Amino acid sequence: MSTSTRLINYEDSLTMPENRFEEIVHGESRIMPPPIKKHVYLTEKLFEILKAQINSSEYYVTLAGAGLGIERVPLTYRIPDLMVFGTEALRRDRTETAESDPYIWAVPELIVECLSPSNRKGSIQELLADYGRVAVPEVWLLDPAPSQFTSYRYESGELRQWLAAESGLVTPVGLPNVAVDLAALWAAFDGVGL
Repeated sequence: MSTSTRLINYEDSLTMPENRFEEIVHGESRIMPPPIKKHVYLTEKLFEILKAQINSSEYYVTLAGAGLGIERVPLTYRIPDLMVFGTEALRRDRTETAESDPYIWAVPELIVECLSPSNRKGSIQELLADYGRVAVPEVWLLDPAPSQFTSYRYESGELRQWLAAESGLVTPVGLPNVAVDLAALWAAFDGVGL
């Protein structure tokens, strides 16, 4: 005898208790462990660097917590470590979705994920495929141990690896006036400057 599990859809999710460590991926709930503190230090440092360099009337930076809607049936939403949105895209999202909608359905200019030894997000390929389905222009994967930055850019219907580096300055494709020194991120991960 087989049992079938009903996949979670958008309407179901609205009645579920809020859980900041849960993503729903292809209709299935995935509980993630919280990020390690070093992970938090790194993403907060990147948040500070980006906020200092972007025009806040044109862009908005979120730090872990916002659910990015990928699809409604079956529901898929992800909680990236950091996202940069054009403010106009967020305005459209607010006017086109219900006030009670807990997810952002706008496409970010940049998504950043800090990888962890526990692989808390699951398969990296599946994660990139989900971000590719909404055609995000660029995804950064930061792997602090060993120090490795990888940029994926959306081309020909999918996210493709564009740049891998251990050090130097990196610039998001949609934010040409922004430069991030990878050394500052790795130092934050190691607790330097706390």
